[in-house]
Amino acid sequence: MQDDKEKVENGKEILRQIKNIKSSFESELVDHVEEEMSFLDKVNKLVRTILGDDTLSIYQALDRESLERWKKARFSRWFKKTVINNFRHTMYFMLLATITGFLVSEALTFYAIDNVVTTKVYVKALLTEVCFIFLSGYKSKDILEKVWVNALRVGIFFLMIFVITSQTFKIGIQGSSEVNLIEQQIVLVQEQIKQKEKDIEYFKKIGWPRNAARTTIEKQDLLQKLISLKEEQAKGKNKDVSKIETYKMYGRAAFRVLLLFISVLITRRIFSF
Repeated sequence: MQDDKEKVENGKEILRQIKNIKSSFESELVDHVEEEMSFLDKVNKLVRTILGDDTLSIYQALDRESLERWKKARFSRWFKKTVINNFRHTMYFMLLATITGFLVSEALTFYAIDNVVTTKVYVKALLTEVCFIFLSGYKSKDILEKVWVNALRVGIFFLMIFVITSQTFKIGIQGSSEVNLIEQQIVLVQEQIKQKEKDIEYFKKIGWPRNAARTTIEKQDLLQKLISLKEEQAKGKNKDVSKIETYKMYGRAAFRVLLLFISVLITRRIFSF
């Protein structure tokens, strides 16, 4: 009971000193050294009362060397307060920055004209990503605004999906089309070779050796072309490899979409607009 009573009395004393400092600060023009030091005396007394230590003095922290050290340590204080003490948010921000950089790089090919990346292309890609982050962290105030904002979120989300996956699908479709083209060429060349063999037999039968010889040379050229096509097909341009590349294409697209979802979660965790 005695300790509680002392705490109450101490609290009242602290409030009394605060009111005294406040009234003095509001009523006096602190333009002279005497008035400034009087104000510091009151603050010093208040700090002693709060900490319960009569030997404590704030003047030790106000000498020239202490103030110089405090001034020089401005960056380290900011770094400790902003980065070290907010380590989790710092890691979130670094992850979001990395994802954003990757998504922007993926969007450059979409906005580029004739595969030329200019400053304008970077601005477009960054603007799209920044708007996406802003809408992800935006908090609506009423139902009408919520409906409108959600519609914008859905729209820019699908835009981002199209932008970051278009190049992936384009490369995958081109690879699949190339495989189909090689297969069609192989079938066509094989049919031409069969026709040349029939022509050779026919020319030999009717006694036209020159035509048979010329057709034999044409057949050899077709055989060389068939061998080249078969070699390309053996290097990976066949149906089995095409299926694998198709799966990879969808996997790459899904990876980018997942990153998009993760950026939404991180934005809503660390930002609120």
